[in-house]
Amino acid sequence: MTRRCLLWLPAVVAGILFLAGPSARAADIVYEYKIEHPRYGNIGTYKNVMKSSGDKVEVDSELHVAVKVLGIVVHREDAKRTEQWQGDRLVRFDGVTDTNGTRAEVHGEARDDGFVLSTPTGTFTASANVHPSNPWSAMVLDTDTMMGAKSGRVEKVSVSGGRVEPVKFDGMDLRLKRYDITGTKHQTVWIDDKGVPVAFRTEEDGAAIDFVLTRPPLGEAANHASN
Repeated sequence: MTRRCLLWLPAVVAGILFLAGPSARAADIVYEYKIEHPRYGNIGTYKNVMKSSGDKVEVDSELHVAVKVLGIVVHREDAKRTEQWQGDRLVRFDGVTDTNGTRAEVHGEARDDGFVLSTPTGTFTASANVHPSNPWSAMVLDTDTMMGAKSGRVEKVSVSGGRVEPVKFDGMDLRLKRYDITGTKHQTVWIDDKGVPVAFRTEEDGAAIDFVLTRPPLGEAANHASN
């Protein structure tokens, strides 16, 4: 199975956000992840909070990273981002990232048949199907244009996979759908049969950095993973 996709980071919002009616507000859904570096171990946390009302979804994300060497922080990164979606279209994005004291802002909004972005390197218009690099849902895989959440840089990407495979996280054996994303980086997303992104991986400077679900507990993901 092959699907067009964005880079990072995860058509099933309705499958995971149960609505009582067209204007009802569903309970917030929270996914929290720990961030694991192959050399430095646990280096931080990442969180997505999804709020839905009808066909509108707001996704609030937080990133906190601190890389320590001999107890001294050598790299720190903190970010807050908000995505607003209507159906499967991104209609607004606001993000602020602080990297070792340097602040970078990215803002974007849908206009006509495009998406206007203001980034640290300038303002330009991307295609209407641009998606941020945040795998909060399998729906974000359905695009061939990705926007870096930190830089606002846009690129064409593709994804392959979607087949169920055995995988182990935190010593737990799971069976998940794996998607490999190809752009300027190689990235991987693992999604369970309920559409929950259980883990995702990105390569930075040759190191494979894993984001592994901690809330809901990984054991709950194992209970409803694909057979």
